[in-house]
Formats: sequence, structure tokens, C-alpha cells
Amino acid sequence: QAMLKPGEAALNVRQARLIEAAGHALADAQSQRDPLIVAEDLRSARVAFDSLLGRTTTEDMLDTLFGRFCIGK
Repeated sequence: QAMLKPGEAALNVRQARLIEAAGHALADAQSQRDPLIVAEDLRSARVAFDSLLGRTTTEDMLDTLFGRFCIGK
């Protein structure tokens, strides 16, 4: 196995896909003029980074909440 050079990182497939998704979302945000679309692209990038770092997202918390409780019935 080759040694990593300074500035390089070893990524698994999941990590590489999340970084790629975040990069695409950030590139999309840069190319937009509509602030709402920029905000959504930035949110998508944040979700990818959160998943990469193992942070729980708002969507995960809501899924857990609604999965455990029957709200509104």
C-alpha cells in the first residue's frame, strides 16, 4: 500500500461520494442568481458535510420524532 503524501487523504467510497455531492452543491450555488436556490444548494452541501462528519441532520431528527410518536391523530 502506498504512503500518503502531505495534503492527501484516504477516502472510502461513501466519503468520496459525500464530498463529491457537497462539491456539486457548492458549484451549483455559485452559478445561481436566485437567493432561494442558492440557499437550497448550500443546505444540500451542509447535509452532505454533516453526513460525512457523522452529525445528525434536521431531517434525521424529524424522521426519528415522527417515527416514534403519532402526532396529529
